[in-house]
Amino acid sequence: MEQWKKYQLKDVTTLLGDGLHGTPKYDKNGTVFFINGNNLVDGKIEIKDSTKRVSEDEANKYRKNLNHRTILVSINGTIGNVAKYQGEACILGKSACYFNVAEDFDLNFIYYVVASQQFKNSIMHLATGTTIKNVSLETMRNYSFVAPSINEQKRISSLLSSLDNKIDLNRRINDNFAECPERA
Repeated sequence: MEQWKKYQLKDVTTLLGDGLHGTPKYDKNGTVFFINGNNLVDGKIEIKDSTKRVSEDEANKYRKNLNHRTILVSINGTIGNVAKYQGEACILGKSACYFNVAEDFDLNFIYYVVASQQFKNSIMHLATGTTIKNVSLETMRNYSFVAPSINEQKRISSLLSSLDNKIDLNRRINDNFAECPERA
């Protein structure tokens, strides 16, 4: 059996940071969304009616190096929501932490590590603040977990992705049934 090794999040990422610690100039006609931790829902960035917008010029002042290997985690207020960045036109607020997964680790495996209840419990336990809980970037960087070789990571994440896809399909089927009028 393969030996799993212990890592910290800082060992598997090329960059780990958070968003803007201030308020950008909002523009209701803007084309770029201002994302916070509450926009991270079920592995995706969810744009809500209440999501603020900024202009492209304003976004360029605060843009982070997000790419196809970026994972986002909410670290302020709402803690532990996770999403994979999919090229959305957005800038980040301070409640969204981002990190880019190194090429020698499977992006989806690391996503499942930080989407796990174990991760959420750990960072909630280490969160500080009395009114609004906050997880520091240092806490994020130092989060420890074990992982197998890259090939085993890919096998595990493929299996978990397949299960997630089936769950999503079942949820959509149930939603469709709920919307259908009863037949007489």
